[in-house]
Amino acid sequence: MSDNHSHHHHHHHHHKEDYGSRFKRQSLSSIVFRRSADKWMKIILFILSMVMILLVILAYVFL
Repeated sequence: MSDNHSHHHHHHHHHKEDYGSRFKRQSLSSIVFRRSADKWMKIILFILSMVMILLVILAYVFL
């Protein structure tokens, strides 16, 4: 039965953040995420356009 008691002590309670700092951090991370998502969209679009150009060139060469 003593095992049960020792389990309860393993819960590390982090000191609670007040809602202000939590909200600030969340909005910051979402801004960072949006920025990186923007960058990734540009990269993906660039890659897609390169692939399309390559396909067109290959089509010209082989057809």
